[in-house]
Amino acid sequence: MRHSPAPPLSARQREILMAVVREHIATKAAVGSRQLKEKYGFSVSTATIRNEMAYLEEASYLCQPHTSSGRVPLPEAYRLYVNEVREGPLPEHSKALRIYESECRRLKGRPRTLMRATSRSLAVLTGYPSVVMSPSRIQESFEDIAVSPVSSNNLLLTYKTDTGKQVQQLLRSPEPLKAEQIAKLSRALRKIYRGRCIGELATVTTTDLAAAVADCNLPETLLQALRQAVGAEDDRHIYVDGTSYILDEPEFQQANNLRELIETLDHHALLREALLSAATASDVTVTIGGESRVKGIRRCSMVARSYAHTGLRAGSVAVLGPMCMDYLNAMSVVSFVAESLGEALAEGGDAAW
Repeated sequence: MRHSPAPPLSARQREILMAVVREHIATKAAVGSRQLKEKYGFSVSTATIRNEMAYLEEASYLCQPHTSSGRVPLPEAYRLYVNEVREGPLPEHSKALRIYESECRRLKGRPRTLMRATSRSLAVLTGYPSVVMSPSRIQESFEDIAVSPVSSNNLLLTYKTDTGKQVQQLLRSPEPLKAEQIAKLSRALRKIYRGRCIGELATVTTTDLAAAVADCNLPETLLQALRQAVGAEDDRHIYVDGTSYILDEPEFQQANNLRELIETLDHHALLREALLSAATASDVTVTIGGESRVKGIRRCSMVARSYAHTGLRAGSVAVLGPMCMDYLNAMSVVSFVAESLGEALAEGGDAAW
C-alpha cells in the first residue's frame, strides 16, 4: 500500500526533520523546537524551527499529538530517514559477532536447531520480535488446480503437481454459491497457480485472489480458506521469538494495535508472505507501515534480509518493531545475522535437512 510522495524539502527542513526522527527514536516522546536547538545546535531561532516544523506537519511528515506538545514523525519521515542512513556504513556489532558466531559454530550441520537459535539471538540483540523463515526446498510446480461443487455451500478443491501428487480438500462457503461463480473461481485459480513453483506460494495473497474474481462477489472467508489450503504445501518453517518485547513499546499500548500484531505473529502464512519480499533483494530491506502488503503489520516497521539461496525460494530473517524502532541497529544486526546464517548452512551441507 503506497501513497503519493510527500513534497520536496529544503536543506534546512530536511535537517530539522532528520533531527526530529533521531530524537523521537531515542526518546519515544514528542520533540519540541527548544529541544532541537539545544541538542542539535541549530543556528536559527526556536521560532524559525517551529515554523519549519509546522510546514513539515502540513506536508505530512510530522504530526502533533496534542495542541501544546511537540511533533512526532509520520511514515514518510521514517522513509526519508532510512533512505539517508542506509547510504552510510552500518555500525559494527562485536557483541553480535561473539554471541551469534559461537551459535553458528556450535550448531553447524543442524539447520533447524540453528534457525531456532537464530530467532532467539536476533530478538535478544535487537530487542524486537524476530522471525526466521527457512528456505523452500520444494521443486514441484502446480500442474492443475480447480474447485468443483459438492453442495450449495461446499466446494472440493483439487490440485495436482508435476510430480504426480494429487490433493483434495473440502471447503465450506458461508454463503450459497452459483455454478457460474465456481466456474470463474476455477479459471482464476488456474491462471494464478498453474505452472507456479510451490516454493513461490507466498507471493499469492488473499488480495490477489479477490482481485482475480472481483466480479464474482465471493465471501472473503472462502478466499482465505482457499489461500491457506493451497499454501499448506509451502514447506518453509517459521521461527518466532521475542514477542514480549513489543509490550515495551509505547505504540503498542493500545489493545487493538497489540492484538493485530500478535495475531499476525501467530499466523505463519502471513509471515511467509511478509518475509518473501526480502527474498529477491540483494541487501537488507526496510518496510515501513503501510508499505507492507500484510495488513496486520501496517502499524509496524520490518527490517529483513534473505539468506542461503537466491530468488523466491530463499530464506529470510527479520525483526518487527514500532515505526520509531532503532533502524541503524536493526539493519546492522539483521544483515550480519543473515550473512552468518547463510554461511553456516552452506558449510553444514544438505545432509541434516
